[in-house]
Amino acid sequence: RLVSHLNGALVRRLLAWAEADLGPPPCPYAFLVFGSDGRYEQTLLTDQDNALVYADGVPDAARYFENLAEKVIADLVAAGFPPCPGGYMATRWRAPLSEWKARFAGWIEGPRAEAVLAAATFFDHRAVGGALDISPLAGVVARARRNAPFLSHLARAAVGFRPPLGAFRRLKADDGGIDLKKGWLAPVQGLARVWALDAGIAATSTLERLEAAAAAGFVDRERAEDLAEACLFLAGLRLRAQLASLAAGSTPGNRVAVDSLSPSERRHLKESFLAVRDAQDAAVVRYHVTLA
Repeated sequence: RLVSHLNGALVRRLLAWAEADLGPPPCPYAFLVFGSDGRYEQTLLTDQDNALVYADGVPDAARYFENLAEKVIADLVAAGFPPCPGGYMATRWRAPLSEWKARFAGWIEGPRAEAVLAAATFFDHRAVGGALDISPLAGVVARARRNAPFLSHLARAAVGFRPPLGAFRRLKADDGGIDLKKGWLAPVQGLARVWALDAGIAATSTLERLEAAAAAGFVDRERAEDLAEACLFLAGLRLRAQLASLAAGSTPGNRVAVDSLSPSERRHLKESFLAVRDAQDAAVVRYHVTLA
């Protein structure tokens, strides 16, 4: 949360500089961040995930916010935030509020692969700058709970990455390491997202979603607590590995070397992955997921 708040403070400063260069904005707007930053779960490995939403019906708005986006994104790059490889940045993703509402609705109502990916990305959003009220977007997202095919597609994406467990529930390392993003981060965040949407929960933090989903009866309380404990433990391992990489002059990543773990940490890691796998199996049944 601290890293996410710091990132937000930086964006607000860059927005102020851009407005000083371009003049006052022609209408209210909101600068959004999403993904891990939108969930307040940013760590030391980051690129840019952002977008712009602005008020409808202002003829000069499109050109102004194109220039504003270019300035802010360039400043973020200069500050050490690399561009998003998938292009999820305000230089590409900016539009009036009505268009964003239509996009959100289209992703829910037409859950193709690209729509599910976009929804999983943009639905975990929050505003870090600007004064535009973006609550209408939450109203559109709330419709997801009434769309069983969409929830099923989201659940399928959440079970697509399986924890690295081999025969007899042994840890399955790849070249001596384990990718925590694929084995833990992606599936748990995906499961928490689909449970939250199913329950009509507006929270974006994974831990808050797990707690709220358990309170609403969408996931067993013990399973939710196991997953929350796994989140905290694995997030700690990930952050420790990233700090070690920085200290060694390397780029931080998502892999942790199995040899760097103590015997108790290996046991805890295996138990965490088992909790994730059990939750995935339950989601397959609940959401009628058809696996390839």
